[in-house]
Amino acid sequence: MSWDIHSPARVDGSVRSLLAEAQRADGVPPLSDGVLDAADAADTITVALVDGSTVVGFGIATGLGSRGAVEFTIHPDFRGQGLGKKLWTELLERLRAEGSQHTTWPWSHGNHPAAAALAAEYGYTPQRTLLQLQTPRVEKLELPPLDLPAGVSLRTFETADEERWLEINNAAFSWHPEQGNQTIEDIRGRTRSADFDPRDVIIAEQDGRVIGFHDTKMHPEHVSGLLVGEVYVIAVDPSVHAKGIGNALMVAGMRDMIDRRGAQMLELYVEDDNDKALGLYDRLGFAHRIEHISYAPPQAEDTAETTQGER
Repeated sequence: MSWDIHSPARVDGSVRSLLAEAQRADGVPPLSDGVLDAADAADTITVALVDGSTVVGFGIATGLGSRGAVEFTIHPDFRGQGLGKKLWTELLERLRAEGSQHTTWPWSHGNHPAAAALAAEYGYTPQRTLLQLQTPRVEKLELPPLDLPAGVSLRTFETADEERWLEINNAAFSWHPEQGNQTIEDIRGRTRSADFDPRDVIIAEQDGRVIGFHDTKMHPEHVSGLLVGEVYVIAVDPSVHAKGIGNALMVAGMRDMIDRRGAQMLELYVEDDNDKALGLYDRLGFAHRIEHISYAPPQAEDTAETTQGER
């Protein structure tokens, strides 16, 4: 059977139907929000495998020219026919044409065994493991009381905080391949979007200066069927030495998502080698783990340190 290749391919209703079916089968979204958001960018490659009017496979490669990402999936009803390999070779051919095959890292969300086998066949090695941690339903959580360090106060976000938010984020995540290179446009894209609520970002202050933040998000259409709150980004200025700021921001954000916004479960993402953060998250009830694997391309020069957490 022959399959049509469409490239570029739009993220239309047929593609979203495919992604939904893959998510139902695998228990995790097959493509990350960040990659999907970049689908229409000028430097993004999109490829669809099509059977008549049915999209049976879809992939995106984005961030070309730097540390890029490539993600793809096959409809569950069409797996086991070599279509994953076919879609991957189509994506790889286009990456080679762009000269980006050594700087674009495939992701496997949920650590799918078929992805691991395909990666090994093409000489890609697992280099980074991002853990998706989840709590049980919140009625089973026992959160500690909020314990603020002396001289530190918490409040909600104000527009004047944008510059310090950026400074703290890039200082705290200077090692991070995605999070550590934010721009003021990235911050404003979040804070000035139509659905942004300043109460969703908790700011830590000391002597009138912003020293940390906790950006939270809600997921009303989570694969679990629950209203899920996410510890999206939490960071403290590395130059501040007062202990307990991150812990206080964490607890405050968790309580807000549960009490004000009605979260039924909480989740977060963290690097698997961030032992300090993992200890805190374990104590706060984040027990269930889903693995997301990033594969290093052959001959890739990896500059990313993965000794701390967050996505």
